Amino acid sequence: MTRRIATLLWAALLVLPLAFLGVAVTRARGANPGGHDALLLWLAVAASAFNVALSRVLPPRLEALRRGGRDAVTLTRFLVAWALCEAAALCPLVAYLVTRDPRLVVVLVLDLAALAFLYPSDRRWDRLAPTGAGGVALGARRGAQ
Repeated sequence: MTRRIATLLWAALLVLPLAFLGVAVTRARGANPGGHDALLLWLAVAASAFNVALSRVLPPRLEALRRGGRDAVTLTRFLVAWALCEAAALCPLVAYLVTRDPRLVVVLVLDLAALAFLYPSDRRWDRLAPTGAGGVALGARRGAQ
């Protein structure tokens, strides 16, 4: 399972820069990507939704490391979730820089809200913390272990 998760993370982080390579090349040539506003909007929405969904689904599935300790594993899970939300937020930001489409600001705000909701509160920390030896905490509460 861990290798499959690593592959999904790798793909998610690789797709965004490649998706905007065309935008960068177009701008470098001085061309106006005017006809691509709708495409960039939907690309930003899709990439954002995919990464935010991965930020919620993948971290709890990361297995506990034998030597890492509970807090190290929990922090790693948060880092993965934060990185995916950050990547999601960069997509509409870059598209907005090119198109100035105000709808992309809404997508950016939603991505930043998803990141803000990943604040490491006690409850959320416990929920992402592993239970037992190598277990996965799904909804674990303080004192339930």
